[in-house]
Amino acid sequence: MKNFKLKLNFISSFLKKNKTLKKANFFLESLINLFKKQNLKKKIFDIYNNFYINKFKINYLIFFISLLCFYYLIYLSFPGIIHNKSDQNYFTEELKKKYNLEFSLTPEIKYSILPKPHFQISDVIIFNNNNNFQKEIAQVKKLKIFLYQKNFFKKRKLDIKTIELFETNFFINKMDLDFIKIFLHKGFVNNPLIVKRANLFYQDMDKKTISFLNLKKINMEFNDKNDNDVLISNGEIFNIPFNITWKQDLNKRTQISNFKFKKINLNIINSTKFINKNKRSKLQVYLNRSRYVVDYILDNKQINFESNNSFIGNNKFIFSGSIYLDPFNFKVNSSLDSLKLKKLLLNSFFFKEVLSKDFFLNDNFNGKIDLIIKDLENNPLFNNVNLNLNFKGQTLEFNNSVFLNKKIANLVVKKGILFEEKNNLLFKGQVDFMINDINRLYNKLVVPKKYRIDFKKINFEILINLTTNEFKILKITNENFKDKEFEGIDELIYEFNSGGIKISNWIEFKIFANKIISSYAG
Repeated sequence: MKNFKLKLNFISSFLKKNKTLKKANFFLESLINLFKKQNLKKKIFDIYNNFYINKFKINYLIFFISLLCFYYLIYLSFPGIIHNKSDQNYFTEELKKKYNLEFSLTPEIKYSILPKPHFQISDVIIFNNNNNFQKEIAQVKKLKIFLYQKNFFKKRKLDIKTIELFETNFFINKMDLDFIKIFLHKGFVNNPLIVKRANLFYQDMDKKTISFLNLKKINMEFNDKNDNDVLISNGEIFNIPFNITWKQDLNKRTQISNFKFKKINLNIINSTKFINKNKRSKLQVYLNRSRYVVDYILDNKQINFESNNSFIGNNKFIFSGSIYLDPFNFKVNSSLDSLKLKKLLLNSFFFKEVLSKDFFLNDNFNGKIDLIIKDLENNPLFNNVNLNLNFKGQTLEFNNSVFLNKKIANLVVKKGILFEEKNNLLFKGQVDFMINDINRLYNKLVVPKKYRIDFKKINFEILINLTTNEFKILKITNENFKDKEFEGIDELIYEFNSGGIKISNWIEFKIFANKIISSYAG
């Protein structure tokens, strides 16, 4: 065909050169155009034919896929068809087998294939079966049971993949602690679990709440990449947000818990190792530049702990004591190498956030701390201090705490109480300034000789607003002049409280102390 076309073209070009043969040339050109039109029609026909063949194939494929999807949806719907409210006991048994938990299910059972095939059950209760006594540990508003997609055509042959608990209240006391330990120790290889929006109430044996946690989400699963069980959660305690991560290795010999409180820059790491049936536990606490490393032993009634390698900043902090779980209480004996008292008092964030009703100053936080500070840095009058801290409900008592300088004088807190009122953190106290050597005191304060009278003790009643850093003197009493009134003292108190006298350094303090002494000397 190609050779034939070439010949026609050659003949046509030859004839164009001869005028006598113009008619023959026209005939040949018409013949060439006819061949071209026939080829174009063939191409169009081929394209049209291929389009309808491909369209048929696409329609067939769409139909086949639609048919598969239809049968798949029917398959997914089968559990809801063959299972109903009468299978309440079946689900209870399956949940117990998988999670070793006692579930009390209501007949309110619904089935849905979206977002994944699952059963939904309302108003569920979970029990801890302790010594043949069923104790309620959780109330679940909504339970979802997600399934592996197999055996859907068989009645009561379902395989549970995971469960999700929604809007759950947990009620835990010391009798449940062993149950929780066993549940976590078993791990989550075959029984992952998710809890969304939960509250945890730790209660005493009379069902009174000791502490409360608000949990947004708890995710329990096995991490295949790292071969460990993982629990991840976030929530709030005393209105302070936190994150929790708990891990357990595949051999179940090591458990690590990590609590992070970003708002107060607090990080707590707890590690437990099981060696030959013995348990070793260590707690590490990091707060700003300080770190606390504590070895402890936990049983059902109390926690005994000890630390010989903790630091507040660069100062070594040694402490030991016990925490009693029911009722919650604690007792701690401790010593600190050194402390900058002024720096602590100026840390308003510490007082506002930590020493508040939302954290330490609440009805459920009770206990005693005895703290010896061996050196008060940059304090011109006192060398060391013995603090007796007694947390009692919404107050912190400082009774019988002593600031010491054996060569000059001691400051004894007869009565001192820290409390919160109208969003202000207040300290109200009665303190005795006990003089050990009057001459050394006068030399320290540079008191003129004409005002150097003999006395042993001066009592101050004070009120300090730690939120606004305001200091007020309510009363000054000299034991040697109880029966006399001194207008100069009253005027000093008024001038100080109204802001006329300010004390921001040691020189200003000496001037104020001289005014008090001179008022008594006349």
